[in-house]
Amino acid sequence: MHELYSVSNSIQTRLTPLVGTITRRSNIDELGEQLDFDLAFNDDKYTPVAPVDIGSLIVLQNRDEIFRGIVVTETKNGRESIQYNCFDYAFYLNKSKGIYQFNKVKGEVAITTMLNEFSVPIGNIELLGIVVDKIYQEEISSIIKDILDQAEKQTGIKYRMEMRTGKLFIEKQQNQIIKASFKLYETGPEVDVVTAIRNPSRKRSIENMRNSIKVTGNDKVIAEARNETLIKQYGLLQEISQLDDKDIAQAKNIAQNMLKDLGKIFEESSIEVPGDDQVRAGRILEITESVTGMSGQYLIKDVTHTISGGLHTMYLGLEVI
Repeated sequence: MHELYSVSNSIQTRLTPLVGTITRRSNIDELGEQLDFDLAFNDDKYTPVAPVDIGSLIVLQNRDEIFRGIVVTETKNGRESIQYNCFDYAFYLNKSKGIYQFNKVKGEVAITTMLNEFSVPIGNIELLGIVVDKIYQEEISSIIKDILDQAEKQTGIKYRMEMRTGKLFIEKQQNQIIKASFKLYETGPEVDVVTAIRNPSRKRSIENMRNSIKVTGNDKVIAEARNETLIKQYGLLQEISQLDDKDIAQAKNIAQNMLKDLGKIFEESSIEVPGDDQVRAGRILEITESVTGMSGQYLIKDVTHTISGGLHTMYLGLEVI
């Protein structure tokens, strides 16, 4: 059973009996999770004041801790329930800017430097295999994303970042495969959520396909990668990438990794399934769905959990890998 708590001045208050609907959302393009809930409101003088305020620490549990964050927005409309919007601690990385000059610093060291400055606890940062040689002046989350993009272009390895139990984890996407399940009743067996898919949707397109990559530097083409099979089947769809002088040595790897990433039919799908707390954006599900033909591993691009009246459901936006 999901339980929602407010923590203030070391006092933990159970909110669950006063809460209507809880939604929890994450998106692969955003750092951090959002949790929204509504709290019963009554202006009768004998009714206790709501134990939640801007900046309150909010914790969602279901045996284990699922979310830990702060209240960022409170909305009151007459005598209706009070709406609260909360974000985990990545909120500070999304809203704060910094100035950094990294001179040939390892990627994981550069990220650690910024997180320590903003007192964001670190769960795990895997070795990225790149050095950063760049000056930044922008949001901290944007700097981290740029470093991870550099790692992906140079090594072909994709990384995902997420907050868990108040700590930031940056880990390889390929290791984020999960098996999501639910129970029809408390003592019942675990059932795979993909056996209970509702409203499946699938869109396939070559609109964003690129089957030829040219990399330029010093005003000339220095590397090229092509997929002749795709070119023959769909026609030439070419992309040009211009490198800075410091990246020229990686030109061949960058061309091949870009072709690997873009040389495919793009597929966007969505499903609705029973809820499992471990499902977050950036994780991977194995899906077989006969109506639309979905089959294989799918990256979760965005997910919205809805918990209401004892029911837990999820809407998933998916991208085929």
